[in-house]
Amino acid sequence: MLTLEIIDSYDEFKGCRDKWEKLLSESRVSNVFLTYDWIDSYIKHFCKSDRLLILNVFEGGRLAAIAPLVIRKGRYFGMPVRAVRFIGTAISDRIDFIICGNKEGILGAILDYLMAIKGEWDFVDLQEIAEYTGTMAAMEICLDKKGFVNILGPARKSFFIELNGKRGAVFNRFYRKFNAKLRKLRNKQPGIEIDVERPAADADALSVIADIERHSWKRGRCGALFSEKNHMNFHKEIFEKFSKSNQLDISILNLNKTPAAYVYNYLYEGRSYNYSIAYDEAYSDVSPGTILMFCAIRDSASSDAVEFDFARGEGSWKIRLTDSFRTHNRVRIFKTGAYSRFLYILQSKIIPCMKAHAWIYRIWMKIKGALRWN
Repeated sequence: MLTLEIIDSYDEFKGCRDKWEKLLSESRVSNVFLTYDWIDSYIKHFCKSDRLLILNVFEGGRLAAIAPLVIRKGRYFGMPVRAVRFIGTAISDRIDFIICGNKEGILGAILDYLMAIKGEWDFVDLQEIAEYTGTMAAMEICLDKKGFVNILGPARKSFFIELNGKRGAVFNRFYRKFNAKLRKLRNKQPGIEIDVERPAADADALSVIADIERHSWKRGRCGALFSEKNHMNFHKEIFEKFSKSNQLDISILNLNKTPAAYVYNYLYEGRSYNYSIAYDEAYSDVSPGTILMFCAIRDSASSDAVEFDFARGEGSWKIRLTDSFRTHNRVRIFKTGAYSRFLYILQSKIIPCMKAHAWIYRIWMKIKGALRWN
């Protein structure tokens, strides 16, 4: 028999570290974005006006699953909405339910509970679920059995380079690419000083990469890591936590002793997660980001990492480096009632129609960004 325990306050969550980490280590979904430290920092810096809805699922007294959820108030097409989302949505590159047990039964119990409190939300929006965990397959079966109105997708690709068994080949490939880029740069700018630095992951390093980002194409955009105070404070805390456990890998390319590009990676369970890369636009003609990325992949191949994970995003530059990818999916679930059904029509019919007309969608996204709607 399955029973649920509701964690809806930060004080309660603070007592969950040991059981959280134990369950995560035993699950198929273990990744850096589901660690207790990452979730803890996200809650502190991004959930101040949200309602925590962490569900611990027990089977015969044994903790079998954790649903790391939150109810967030926002706006959709200017209308107020209350969405059930994963803790970490928007800044986490991979999220999921942490399950060690029968996925269908556990997901069914979670969905039943959400429907029991449907007066507290307007729709459920779960993003960045990796296909290989089996969660989406089990979720589709549950939704079909229960007859809940839903939207599956769109699916997105997450690229990676497998290093196990290919370490020498990957190292040689990117060693050559890195050296070729350096030769081209030195031919273009004779006498230029080039230095790749692997600084300690401290406040000084964070300040350097934040400054590079401010001079990059990312400045002021939603993809910027340090443009808003809560984002900067979040990453300060992550730097402090992850540096203590050697889970940060920062690379900085200096040109004539001036920082020109950075690569910001997390290290977890043998994988190097490329969380962010940016370069100063003043150096765009010499491809500093490409040079540093070649160096980062080369160094990962010479370490004990089993994989270089580019995380989410389908940038064309990733496709040029690897053809290996995983699929990430999204599911939105709607309850009965006029307002929720209207949101369903909006998201399943109207938005796709707008996207089919690119110029209309671009105008809409500019309006949405200006009004700071979620």
